[in-house]
Amino acid sequence: MTAPCPPPSSPRPARRTVLGAAVGAAGLTAVGLSSCGPAAQDSENPPLRIHANDVTVYQPNFNPYSPTALQGASGLIFEPLMVYTAMDPEKPVPWVAEKITFGEDGTSAEILVREGIVFTDDHPLTAEDVEYSLLMLRDKPATNGSALPIKDAKRTGERTVEVSFDGPSFAHAPTLGGSYVVPKHIFETLDVEKDAIAEPVGSGPYMLDRFSDQLYTFRRNEKHWAVEDFEVPELYYPSYSTETFNTALQAGEIDWSGGFVANVDKIFVAKDPEHRGYYYPGLGVVNLTFNLEKDLWQDLELRRGISLAIDRKQIADIAMLGYVGPPHPTGLPRPTFEQYIAKRYQGKEFEFDPDKAEKVLDDAGYRRGPDGVRAAEDGTKLEFPLQIPSGFVDWVSVTQVLNEQLQKIGVRFTPQGVSMESWTEKRNAGSFDVTLSTVSAGASPWFMYRSMLSSEHRSKDGTVLANFQRWYDDDTDDLLNAFTATDDEAEQQRCIDGLEDIVVEKLPALALVTAPNWFNYSTEFWSGFPDPDHPYALGAPYSPIDRILVLRELTRTTD
Repeated sequence: MTAPCPPPSSPRPARRTVLGAAVGAAGLTAVGLSSCGPAAQDSENPPLRIHANDVTVYQPNFNPYSPTALQGASGLIFEPLMVYTAMDPEKPVPWVAEKITFGEDGTSAEILVREGIVFTDDHPLTAEDVEYSLLMLRDKPATNGSALPIKDAKRTGERTVEVSFDGPSFAHAPTLGGSYVVPKHIFETLDVEKDAIAEPVGSGPYMLDRFSDQLYTFRRNEKHWAVEDFEVPELYYPSYSTETFNTALQAGEIDWSGGFVANVDKIFVAKDPEHRGYYYPGLGVVNLTFNLEKDLWQDLELRRGISLAIDRKQIADIAMLGYVGPPHPTGLPRPTFEQYIAKRYQGKEFEFDPDKAEKVLDDAGYRRGPDGVRAAEDGTKLEFPLQIPSGFVDWVSVTQVLNEQLQKIGVRFTPQGVSMESWTEKRNAGSFDVTLSTVSAGASPWFMYRSMLSSEHRSKDGTVLANFQRWYDDDTDDLLNAFTATDDEAEQQRCIDGLEDIVVEKLPALALVTAPNWFNYSTEFWSGFPDPDHPYALGAPYSPIDRILVLRELTRTTD
């Protein structure tokens, strides 16, 4: 096993993987890592040392459509049409596309492709590559994690592509803009839904330089059309174990981290307050996720009784150390989406009433057994393993506190740490009774609710990439579809209000805690990271498109 470098200590994996990784393909070999670059403190142009991976041993896979692809493939190697950030969704940055123009009825859009872009194998990026990349989303569902409803895509000129949708799709503008453009001449030779990619060819501002099972590095793509906007010459992605992450962070061996840190002010910031900081905006929610395809969990009264027994403030205070507050009953993260919360729900918080929870479960027929655990009328005990990735330190704490709370009403959800790969596979395949899952805010509440609740994510084989609780409901789908069929803001808000009603009253999933965008940084070598005074992007290095904006802003620290 090749030792990581340059950080001298044993590194650890990142806290979150937002866009993922895939199964390995036979015959693919890693790029050799024969030597390490100079350590940051000895170089005039130091690498940026990044903590953004939840694995301790890397497998060479940079396929941007894989659910467990290595970090950086999305955005830095394979570029999007436009760069959107939830921090300023009304102002997308033109990227591969200079402009995207929707038709009056919202059923089509024209894409103007930027001139002068080349892939790293010197093939030009053309409208044909854009056309191919969009049709792949239609024809290979596993690549279309956002369920973009593409009907067709065709070149209409040397630099133009027209894409049509199954219906009015105004709300899909950020999803279309965030679609990656890949080289047709390479991807058409792959089984893109299964193959790993060890030696990626993209058009992005960075390219793979070296690879080992404990460190991979990117170097700046000097042929990139905007290379002058990217000052950082190298990116280092060391692997880390749970035990060594805090040590490495304290020692100043990480510049950019997406990790949860207990007592971050004392452990991290206090060691160098001049250069170190963190920024945790609430941009999603962590849900207690029931498998609604199982008859047991279709009982609203069961879900309601469990919800009443959950003290979300205690979870936020203990498990999340007060970094974020308890979630809102609508699931909308605050303050990001505060303005979208319907008047009838403003000021409302989740009800915590264990005595009422006991009565709800008693009335619904869930009786306690001799061991204190409740059971359904068919004898099914309300005792299940609650599997989570063992590297998600904050989730481990969340589930421990949750289980203590629920045991008081006769329900046991025993935390069970598993590998990231095992958890992802079982969550996606529906091989669970109860788990945790995160839903990200996106550019508007519609994206969040669509990811969480839309039947569009249903699949024939039962494997899903979103809506992990498998909530399939006609009223929900009607509201989601009505939102994207109009660009009238008042009508769109009416749809959001209706979706809030469904989340609050029908409890398709139970929000447990606000999901922050975990982001810790050090400006000892590189400056310009987002912060509360300059919130130009999501700061976490696992945010696939925002990291383009962050890297574009970084400059060499001169103090």
